[in-house]
Amino acid sequence: MILTKDSLRRLWRNKYFQVFVDIALALIASSILLLSLRLFLGVEYPLLVVSSGSMMPTLNIGDLIVVQRAEPPQINIGDIVVFKNPRNSAELIVHRVVKISSGQDGYKITTVGDATGGSADQFSPWDGSRLVGRVIMRVPYIGNLYLLLHPGGADRSILTAIIIVAIIILIAMILFSDVEGEDGEDEKRWGISLEHIMYIAAVNLLLISLIVFSLWGYIEIWQPGAIPPQKVKVLGMFPDLQWNENYGEANFSWGFMTYRIDCEIGGSTRLGVPTFSWFQLFFLILILFDAHEVFNLMVRPNLKKLHSREFSEG
Repeated sequence: MILTKDSLRRLWRNKYFQVFVDIALALIASSILLLSLRLFLGVEYPLLVVSSGSMMPTLNIGDLIVVQRAEPPQINIGDIVVFKNPRNSAELIVHRVVKISSGQDGYKITTVGDATGGSADQFSPWDGSRLVGRVIMRVPYIGNLYLLLHPGGADRSILTAIIIVAIIILIAMILFSDVEGEDGEDEKRWGISLEHIMYIAAVNLLLISLIVFSLWGYIEIWQPGAIPPQKVKVLGMFPDLQWNENYGEANFSWGFMTYRIDCEIGGSTRLGVPTFSWFQLFFLILILFDAHEVFNLMVRPNLKKLHSREFSEG
């Protein structure tokens, strides 16, 4: 079979082929992103999913945590770290550091789960050589999809993470792609079709709903991938703050695309983890999407007319 320019052009315009290309590009982009994270953060598994409630309310079941490599001398009291279970090296534990000691045998680290009320965990003190890294960020919600795909939480396959990130990238590509079709009477008269208006309205409604949920949402879902399987809370930002207030005086702070909740407990501060702000992301996407549509509707046609006029005069 010989491919000509016309056949290649028809293939490129085929909507099924374009969907395939979009999926392939999303998978490639997500693979590059995750491999770059592994190199930049220096750990084999830079993205991990919380599957138990031992670190509630700081880390919730279904949170995706970002882990950066750290050596025992770089760890401070109060840091949340990931380490290999002394009884099963294939299992990773995430707990908070409360004591660090060093001697001829090397570093010994004592950790606790925030949900246990301050008593040392069953693994402590554990050898510093088992340290994997420090938790530097958490991303709420999306780890629940991973747990659903891997009940028991044992599989840390990077393929699943690639697929999840690819889905997010693909959704973004779809949102900002131009919706094309045959020009109808409405489009000829007003410059925009009824179908495109409905598309814009649907995307705005979806993004506004996501913004509202990311701020005030609260649902409970059955999570078979949790350890043990149980109902888990999916919390918006303000319900998350209220939940932390059940444990102590909660202090809320903003950052760029993040927020953090620290707790005053027993006269000391239990530091939270910078948390990815879905509210800020969805709000930014809403602004960019509407600006993109306004540009296509009002600015681009005028630019085309101006360009055509200059071309005809030249």
